[in-house]
Amino acid sequence: MTQAEKLTMLQGICGDSEADSAMLSVYLDLAADIVVHRAYPFLTNYVLAEVPNRYATLQVQIANELYLHRGAEGERIHTENGISRTYEDGYVSTSLLKKIVPFTRTIGEAIPEDISVVITGKEEMSVGETYELLVYTEVVFTNGESKEVNEGYSYGSSDESVATIENGVITALTPGDVTITVTGKRSEMSQIINVKVV
Repeated sequence: MTQAEKLTMLQGICGDSEADSAMLSVYLDLAADIVVHRAYPFLTNYVLAEVPNRYATLQVQIANELYLHRGAEGERIHTENGISRTYEDGYVSTSLLKKIVPFTRTIGEAIPEDISVVITGKEEMSVGETYELLVYTEVVFTNGESKEVNEGYSYGSSDESVATIENGVITALTPGDVTITVTGKRSEMSQIINVKVV
C-alpha cells in the first residue's frame, strides 16, 4: 500500500472532512515510527526499516488514534457532560500494539556499520534556474555490502534570499553563495552542498 493510499484511507476513517492532508501525513509518519520500533526492537539503526506491508492498515489505525487523541494526549480518565474517555497506555492502545510481532535477526548476520547521506547536484546555477537534487542514504554493512535507501529528507538553505529549496528542488534567486543542507528523517545524518548563484 502506497503512502497516498494510506492517506486516503486515513482521511476516510478519521471522520473529519476538514482534516489537513499535511497534518494527517505527519500522523502517518509518527505511526510508521511506532510500528517500526515495535517490529524491529533489535535494529541498531532504523534507517533501513520500513513498515512491513502486513502492518499497512495497522499503521493507518494507529495514525487515526493519534489524530483523535490530539489535544488530549495520554489522557487516562476524562468526564465531561456525561461522556467519559480513558486511553489505553497513553498514546497508543495496547490492543493495537499487540498486533505487531517483533522481528529478530540471526547471530552473525551483517548489520549496518556506516551510514551517510549522498547528494548529487550542481555547484553553480544561474539566477532563475531550478534544479532537483539527487539524494539517497548509503548504508554500508559489516560484510562490506552496501545499499541505497530513500529515507525521506528535510532541506534547508543558509540564505533564502540567494536560493531556496523545497522538496529537494533548488531555486536560484539572486547572485551569491549558499549552503544547502539535507538531513535524513530516520538516520538524522546531514550532508551539505555549496552552491554559487551567478
